[in-house]
Amino acid sequence: MTLLNPEKVETGPLDPIKSKVVKMMLTSRMQIGEEHQKIACDRKLSNYMDHCPDWLKAKDDTSKNWMDLDNKMTETIAVVRAIGAEWFLIPDDPEQFKKCEEIEKILFSIMNTMVYLINKICFAPNSTECNNFDVEYARTRFTAKFGPKAKALEELVTGPFIMGDTLPVHADYLLYACLYDITVFCPTALENHPKLSTFMEKFWSYPSPIRRWFKSNESKTGEYIRPPTPHIMELLPEDQIQGDIH
Repeated sequence: MTLLNPEKVETGPLDPIKSKVVKMMLTSRMQIGEEHQKIACDRKLSNYMDHCPDWLKAKDDTSKNWMDLDNKMTETIAVVRAIGAEWFLIPDDPEQFKKCEEIEKILFSIMNTMVYLINKICFAPNSTECNNFDVEYARTRFTAKFGPKAKALEELVTGPFIMGDTLPVHADYLLYACLYDITVFCPTALENHPKLSTFMEKFWSYPSPIRRWFKSNESKTGEYIRPPTPHIMELLPEDQIQGDIH
């Protein structure tokens, strides 16, 4: 994919039927075709934010996740949990569920690091000096921050999937979607992380109804959660502008 300079794109609340993550998960649960998936979204996912975990809920403006600039990771984690609860993808074992939650937290951090670098540091609409998106600079900055997080993920993933050589759970779908978007933005991101590379290969080739999704044209275009170029054009309030991220 060629990374171009920014274009204004729609950044409203997540509509489940328009989400690639949702379509992938529904296909894996034999909810196949746009008509059936729309019915599933209308009937089962209209209140998906009810599944937002406590650690991710903003109690007020002081606890809002400012790094989640377009709220897409908060919404995606909630809708992935909603699908998992409805279609039996949530682990029953408390320890495995805790592991999935730790992976969610790491992915939340990684994806928000990526979006912040792309939109507020390496493009920076708040700045009068940075009008073009410097993708190589963004990739360099991101790679340095991604390494430790990737290692933390590899320690949690049993292999090939989160719970081992078994059925993927809800967090496996989230992990695949995030790593896919990351590798579109930064193609070399997984080079030094063989366990994550193996996860991606095994998930893509898993012999289940999800193969139907990966054979579809929809799976081959666009991002799962966020584009690899600037898409948030609103200026940040001065008290939220950060010189760096951690």
